[in-house]
Amino acid sequence: MLLIFLSWIYIFITAKNLGILFTKILKINRCNPVILQVLGLFFYAVISSFFAFFIRIHIEYYVFILCLNILLTYSYRETIKTYWYIVLHAFKHLKIPYKILYLFLFVIILAQSSTMPYLIDNETYYIQTIKWINEFGYVKGLANVHMFLGQNSSWHMLQAGFNFPFLSDFYNDLNGFLFVIFSFLAIEKLSHYSNRENIQDFGLGLILLFSLFFMQFINAPSPDLIVFLITPYIFYLFITKYKNISANDFKIILSLMLFLCLVKVTMVLLSVLVLILFIKNYTILKKDMWPYSFLSITVLGLFIAKNTIISGYVLYPISQIDMVDFDWKAPKELLEFYKLGTYLEGMSNMDVSQLDFFEKVKVWLTLPKLDGLFNKVFVVLLIIFPWIAYKNKDKSSLFIIYILAILQLVLLWFTSPQYRFFFVFVAFLAIQVIVTFIKNKKVGLYLVSMAIVLSAIPVFITINLNAFTNNNFAMALNTFQLKNIIIPEKNTKTETTYTKHIIDDFEFYSPSEDAFFWVTGNGDLPCVNKKQIDYIKYYYNYVPQKRTDNLKDGFKSILVEKIP
Repeated sequence: MLLIFLSWIYIFITAKNLGILFTKILKINRCNPVILQVLGLFFYAVISSFFAFFIRIHIEYYVFILCLNILLTYSYRETIKTYWYIVLHAFKHLKIPYKILYLFLFVIILAQSSTMPYLIDNETYYIQTIKWINEFGYVKGLANVHMFLGQNSSWHMLQAGFNFPFLSDFYNDLNGFLFVIFSFLAIEKLSHYSNRENIQDFGLGLILLFSLFFMQFINAPSPDLIVFLITPYIFYLFITKYKNISANDFKIILSLMLFLCLVKVTMVLLSVLVLILFIKNYTILKKDMWPYSFLSITVLGLFIAKNTIISGYVLYPISQIDMVDFDWKAPKELLEFYKLGTYLEGMSNMDVSQLDFFEKVKVWLTLPKLDGLFNKVFVVLLIIFPWIAYKNKDKSSLFIIYILAILQLVLLWFTSPQYRFFFVFVAFLAIQVIVTFIKNKKVGLYLVSMAIVLSAIPVFITINLNAFTNNNFAMALNTFQLKNIIIPEKNTKTETTYTKHIIDDFEFYSPSEDAFFWVTGNGDLPCVNKKQIDYIKYYYNYVPQKRTDNLKDGFKSILVEKIP
């Protein structure tokens, strides 16, 4: 806990300094201190992404950021004093129950961050993505080694910039930091809510009702958590500023939307909200077209360039948009294999290829355990929400978000209908239903307090998750141990030995035979499961190959003779 807390202090200082610089560049004059931190993370992701094309994100980059922090701290010392005054003033004016609740949640998040990661995606590609960035920056054709590595979220870029790879491999706690700062914003909104007045403030505070769910994403750098937390704030701004938005608030919502798109491309639907706000308030916003355009083009350019370098496709894994031709381009057959696997994951890996539409819907709704539960809940919410929106004074903005929820489901239906990809809409719609019937501040505090207390139980008590998941890899949460008060657990829970293999001149490290097909864990680079290499070679006749003798120069896929 202690070492993680110290790393959070470093993240806080860096995000604060870069957030101030970002707001100065964009001339954002008023910004919530928590959102300023998020904007600082966004700016850091953009800066790191740029440098990753040329250098590794390692000790030399950390030295550069340290120097930048010192320079910014000195240059903006008066602004920083004001920032600290605002933060301390906000905490001081929380009522006692809300202070206690926040401090309790802070400790629980810190404890959970010290435990071993739970998410299987951490073992399949999070660790390896970050490791490649730390050691080499962006690597040409990395998707040829492991298709999941082609995603390369900017959230993993951020974690690579905060994990101190030259010191240890247990700093994996960016999500914990994000949840800590956002929880303060949510509790502040809940504390300042006046019964029946600022109802959307109440709704934003109630996002902590899902704390138990969020806690499972804390000890791994999952890009999902920032989507779960920041998207509701974007909805909050869209609803409260729908009829009249200032240029200041528009720059904030545009920046947050671009950040989420850089983190997870499926959030591109949020651009519809930004576009609507811009059109409705064109007269006010048109004078700042240059900063809007420059920021958007910069983010889009980084996204396209990163995809092109890592996979050979400008919009990975969409192979239909095929605009460039490099020798490191991943074969289209492998992209289709990857997309099929992703789709089947949303159907609990059941073969539904021979089923018609209604039969697929039935399978999807009746999936076992949490999958089927959240699928049913989402459908029910989509059915009842029009009535809820109609009774609300913000009906126009709510209906627009409702339409986005439907579009998200349609998009995911053809790609990967996993509940975690639409959970943010489940949470938002559910909260809007709740605040329609419950407007009492004390009831809200009680419900949130109960949710946070429940979220603390799995941190200290081992719980078998057989009732919630069919994934044998994720049957138990890892609990907090006394030793974690000082030193956190390592960044992987994969217990295996790694063996060097050579297949058709491709030299790599593979976990043991009993490891899951996609698992790589924290193996030395390049690391990929031998089962995966053998499978792709047998069924698709492709094997990864280094482009040169230097790993930094990347990989390509070569055709090999078909095995009889």
